[in-house]
Amino acid sequence: MTKPAIAYYAPLKPPDHPIPSGDRQMARMLLAALNKAGYDAQLASRYISYSKRHGPQYLEERKQGALEEAATLLARWEKTGYRPQLWFCYHPYDKSPDWLGMEICRVLDIPMVTAEPCKTGQGPNGEWIPWRNEAKAGIKMAAMNIVMTPSDKAYLDTFIEPQKIALMPPFVDTDMLISSLQLEDKSEPSSLWSEGLRLLSVGMMRPGAKIDSYRLLANALQKLEEEKWSAVIVGSGPRLDEVHELFSWDEHARINIVGEKSCAEVLLLMEHAQVLAWPGCREAYGMVYLEAASRGCPVVALDNLGVPLVVEHERTGLLASPANSTTYAQCLKRLMNDRVLLKKLGAGAKQFVTSERSGEKTAQRLRQIIEPVLARSTQNG
Repeated sequence: MTKPAIAYYAPLKPPDHPIPSGDRQMARMLLAALNKAGYDAQLASRYISYSKRHGPQYLEERKQGALEEAATLLARWEKTGYRPQLWFCYHPYDKSPDWLGMEICRVLDIPMVTAEPCKTGQGPNGEWIPWRNEAKAGIKMAAMNIVMTPSDKAYLDTFIEPQKIALMPPFVDTDMLISSLQLEDKSEPSSLWSEGLRLLSVGMMRPGAKIDSYRLLANALQKLEEEKWSAVIVGSGPRLDEVHELFSWDEHARINIVGEKSCAEVLLLMEHAQVLAWPGCREAYGMVYLEAASRGCPVVALDNLGVPLVVEHERTGLLASPANSTTYAQCLKRLMNDRVLLKKLGAGAKQFVTSERSGEKTAQRLRQIIEPVLARSTQNG
């Protein structure tokens, strides 16, 4: 029996983009989950509609580029005989509308499904509103929109009917993580830590929420100078110098900033770390928490926004509430002094991922969502 063909697209960042991020990881895992669900899902295009700048000239440039890419794809598919039955778009939002998918679906008369459609800030003077309207057009056009957070559902509720919204929790494909881990030599990373509880932090060093997380982490660890711990920090970016400055109070060299690491290297560090200490300021949810859980590494994070979707307090980690450096330091100190709880949380984290948030579970959920869409499309066709 021929598998239904799905054209897969991520307008923000394709799954094989060279720069690592949570968006790229989720793009990869969703593509894998679609294939696990029994579909023939193939990356349709690497065209990036994302723009850092909001001006109308940038909007027109990106939109025109997408339409040209659509024409190229359609011509190629006509020659090869390929015809997808569904267009699946991961993460369309204000800064990366899916013009490509809208055009393909219009010409081929096939349904669209989106995953993680959302919005960004509209700008102090509404600069991103024209972009938001473009993104909304695609979301409205979609036969179904898959949301992973309550805030994204609340946004979609303002302009589309509830029957076009499906809930699916954030997940991690442990098979992909294991494959990644096997690609590289399993060297011994324990020497990167010096003493006490082994803390690991993983985050891009960029403005906004990420640097706020580093700032809160630095303040919290400074409150714990008398405790026994050491930390490895993984990440790089435009705020690298500022991160070094934030931890400049560390006179005992207990904090080791090691720069950017490959996915496999990060997973190895997670296996050797005892706690993932990443606050997660204003995180939509945070792939890094699920990745750590898959290695049996419990988390200390903030009880804010989407973090509780992937970290269950006192089951897979500890959530600092209220979300500030004082309560965060208290959570870290609790694990420094309670190794029984530490072990319990590590086991709970691994069980949570394997039993509730695996690629297999997500594949089942995707089939529940997509099969009715394909069935309706066949009936209408």
